[in-house]
Amino acid sequence: MTSAAPIALAYVRVSTTDQAEHGASLAAQRATLIAEGARRGWTVEVVADEGMSGKNLKRPGLQDALRRLDRGEASYLMAVRLDRVSRSVADFAGLIDRSARKGWGLVLLDSGVDTSNAAGRFTANVLASAAQYERELISVRTREGIAQRKSEGAVFGRVVADEHLPTYRRILELHAAGTSMSSIARMLNDDGTPTARGGKWYQSTIKAVLTSETAKRIRVCV
Repeated sequence: MTSAAPIALAYVRVSTTDQAEHGASLAAQRATLIAEGARRGWTVEVVADEGMSGKNLKRPGLQDALRRLDRGEASYLMAVRLDRVSRSVADFAGLIDRSARKGWGLVLLDSGVDTSNAAGRFTANVLASAAQYERELISVRTREGIAQRKSEGAVFGRVVADEHLPTYRRILELHAAGTSMSSIARMLNDDGTPTARGGKWYQSTIKAVLTSETAKRIRVCV
């Protein structure tokens, strides 16, 4: 008795911009994926999202396909290119991890990603590692940029209205005198002094004030 052919979900997506600028079409993607699935001996089911952006994974067709894959109702997710699935490198790395944990394969025809074989898994891991490295570089550059801007006198964080500055100064003075944050919050609430957003004071909001950019500027001016 022969076993049933693996089911592959062929994901096709096109946005309005793709159609207008690149002449991309669902039909072309569908034909390519069906032909590749037939070559591999898979049963192909097409899943489509039309007129949808690829900036993230929040698309009804793709989400349904991922749920089916996680439940074991299909074995592979196919796409002609990575950007058909998502333009986010973070999402790509997450898909690689998800497919490994849930036991389904990811096949992207343009990049050679194919987690059903060793070479494809290697390619996927290299691309995922590169994506992680790029995210870390961006984070480092962002921190360095902020530090440089601060050294040049730039101010970051929410701007506090002048009317709330006396309250900020009072909090700083009380804290410097040794009053606990919870006691400061209780005193302000007893006095009927609202927060900058009109709410009550808590230990967490006092801490936020003490560590704010506004508080740092007040300390510098004292």
